[in-house]
Amino acid sequence: MMFADVMALNPATVLADTAKYAQADYTVPSYTQYLIAKETAKASPTEANLQALHDRMSELQGKEEPYCMVANINGDPATRMAFCWFTNEGVEKGEVQLVANADATEADFAGSGVITVAATNTLTKGLRYTGAVPYITKASGIKSSIRYKYNTHKALAENLTPGTEYSWRVGYAGHWSKIAHFRTMDEKQGEFSFIYMTDSHIMNDEYISHARRCALAAAKTVPEARFCVFPGDFVEDGGGANSEWEWERWFEEALNPVIMQMPIVPTDGNHDDSPNINYTYHFNTDNEFNREYTNKPQFEGIVYSFVYGDALFLVYSMQDFWREPYSYNDFTSTYLGTNLGRWFRTKTAQNADTKYRLTLSHFNLFSGSDHSVDEEPPLFRATMLPTLKACEIDVALQGHDHTYEVIGPVNPDNCTPILSAITDREEVAGGNSKNMTGYKGGTYCTDDGTLFFIGATCGRKRYYPHTKARMENDYTEDSKLLQDGKHHNVKNYFDLFTGMFGQPEAPSFTKITVKDDCIEFNSYTADDDEGNVTLINTMRIVRNKEHTIPTGFEDLTPEQAPREGQKFIRNNNIYILHNGKTYNLLGVEVK
Repeated sequence: MMFADVMALNPATVLADTAKYAQADYTVPSYTQYLIAKETAKASPTEANLQALHDRMSELQGKEEPYCMVANINGDPATRMAFCWFTNEGVEKGEVQLVANADATEADFAGSGVITVAATNTLTKGLRYTGAVPYITKASGIKSSIRYKYNTHKALAENLTPGTEYSWRVGYAGHWSKIAHFRTMDEKQGEFSFIYMTDSHIMNDEYISHARRCALAAAKTVPEARFCVFPGDFVEDGGGANSEWEWERWFEEALNPVIMQMPIVPTDGNHDDSPNINYTYHFNTDNEFNREYTNKPQFEGIVYSFVYGDALFLVYSMQDFWREPYSYNDFTSTYLGTNLGRWFRTKTAQNADTKYRLTLSHFNLFSGSDHSVDEEPPLFRATMLPTLKACEIDVALQGHDHTYEVIGPVNPDNCTPILSAITDREEVAGGNSKNMTGYKGGTYCTDDGTLFFIGATCGRKRYYPHTKARMENDYTEDSKLLQDGKHHNVKNYFDLFTGMFGQPEAPSFTKITVKDDCIEFNSYTADDDEGNVTLINTMRIVRNKEHTIPTGFEDLTPEQAPREGQKFIRNNNIYILHNGKTYNLLGVEVK
């Protein structure tokens, strides 16, 4: 039906015609977009709105079709890739198909060489769809109390060929998704790039459009990126009344340009927290940590690691610090200090030969905007800084603060900047919200401390940098005041901001390239809906010292016998001998 045909009809007739479209026949995402267009046309039956309604009618997808598809790194990125997607309740069939072709078409999936992996499916809880989001409630006419169940499908492809471009799709015969792409890690991986984006906070059309603009720009600017790290706050509304519609739009619209081009490396943010476990349903990352620990995070797959090239990535969540014994007054958390601390040391010992060590988390150990005076950071610093020091972490990629911040390298013993580790720093106009420090660029050596980085936000929600005077006024040594949301306990806090520090005022992303001699950061703002960008900062991270194995363990050769109660390392794994039996640090006996 062409536009002229639509306008030949009376608006009342066009709207009456919508009665033939039953919700049970279509996917939740496509039917909701149709409902939004229908409600808009009812309220204002203009030519444009009637045409939009017609377009949404033509885009309705049958109830069997898959949606919210994503690929995730899960284990060895040279030979494995994990997948996850949703279907409507009642659609239990599902598999992933892969072909070793960078730009496969549907015809390629009918030929030889197709890899097919069956998926496991789980029926979700009843997820509140609109939740408390007034925008979608009003726009669609769906009541806030409405809940939908979904089938979440997960599959893991193994024994893939290193250094190979794959095309993939999900679904089953007659009901296949769009075709997406990724490349496995090379067998001897050299230089590679990945994308950092964070804090989309999907809540309405404006936030969706900002995140999509950023994703389009990132996919166009860094087409060679191997993956995209995303440290949380995918959505705005957490809690029990959270909105699955926000998650749906993150996958189907906001980040879709990146999702179709590369795997996502996620972890959760505080706004993602919900007993409905939407996060767990939507991703398929390594769940080893949750399997090994009795007291575990709420979500599955938010603490995991992988090695890519010469870099170890430690992805973790501080969200659940309160699930085991903790104290704000004493700055202690069993989960952070003991469980995560042990996990960090084990993983770095197992991968001691990697040149670079990077972490990814949502919450901040250090930040320069409104979250700098939250009650959690003093506890996070007390519990996590000893671990970052022991594991010689080079770069900590953070989210949460929505401001562009280059911090350190930080001396973990006294929370001071290691100024001797910084060279080639450019001085520019500063003292304003765009760049409070007046620094750009720079080369930062992480031999003796960690560089902390926050790359602003890919969305619309923005915070602004605090001034030096404000940071000094917020300082206190009184531990009781650290819980009032107005104080922090870092003396001379502003001095830690050794590079660019400001609010870019636009959706932002960073291309991070791991090279032989450095890790290079190139940060951009997304300037329009065509993928145009502006480069706002370039900096380099270097490491001259070789990494060591975390201290506190003895490195034994295969010929040496351990002593009772002794922690030791063999083949880059940490063990302890107890009552004549050998255990790993997770307490599992090793035969």
